[in-house]
Amino acid sequence: MQPRLISRTAPRIAALALALFFAGIGCAQADQPDLWDGNWHFSLTPYVWLPGISASTRYQVPGTGTVENRTNNDIFSYLSGAFMLEGVARKGQWGIYSDVDWVNFTNEKGHFTQVGGARFGGSASLNTSWDLKGGLFNVAGLYSAAHGQNGFIDVLVGLRYLWLKGNVDWDFTLNGNAGQVNLANSGRLRGQTNLTDGIIGVRGIWTPFANKDVFFPYYVDIGSGGSDTSYQAKLGVGYAFHWGAIALVYRDVEYHQSGGDNFLRKARLSGPSLSATFQF
Repeated sequence: MQPRLISRTAPRIAALALALFFAGIGCAQADQPDLWDGNWHFSLTPYVWLPGISASTRYQVPGTGTVENRTNNDIFSYLSGAFMLEGVARKGQWGIYSDVDWVNFTNEKGHFTQVGGARFGGSASLNTSWDLKGGLFNVAGLYSAAHGQNGFIDVLVGLRYLWLKGNVDWDFTLNGNAGQVNLANSGRLRGQTNLTDGIIGVRGIWTPFANKDVFFPYYVDIGSGGSDTSYQAKLGVGYAFHWGAIALVYRDVEYHQSGGDNFLRKARLSGPSLSATFQF
């Protein structure tokens, strides 16, 4: 998608999401199935997530060392593509949870903070364009720690895989320490990373209401392994129907990684998400 079309993406996605929500409101309701009756139960949840991104990345430059780039969080302004799907299979107390995301950010604005390990000591006129795309895949086993009239809580243990690929283009002039920085005034750098973390967390829903149609979904996990630390958290509000549910949540994913040679130093994706869960 060209940069001039990016601003049109978010309104179209939001309009589709709202149409889905109001269509669901008009559906007839019925009793929810008993997920703990000993039979297999499945759910599939396509969702729309509009995250902003804040990241710090390192690029290797032959003869120069590393270039560190940083971008600031901006909710979906530069989001040019996305795909999200969640699934759950459950039998009795046990189950399997999976979640897959793909996102693409185009023409994100950023700035260099270091070149060759040294911060800029002089004045710089800087213009960078930063692209990032990648995927996030979670798979975990579930165990129902508790369930009742007011909701349920699952304990989950599994893996999270992150793949990121980034490009940064720059055009700048540098004064003051130009003799110390061996970098052309314009160019492009590329980098990528693949990280696998073990994760542990909890997920579920809670409702204080008598009719149980309105509920509050939640999810939180923490991970480590390929990264120093990572976490994911979701919290929102949902409405149940005979076929499943619709939910509006705020989702936050964060990664931290140390080491001078790593492409990714830290990254945070956060923003609203609207989902429709289908049970069968």
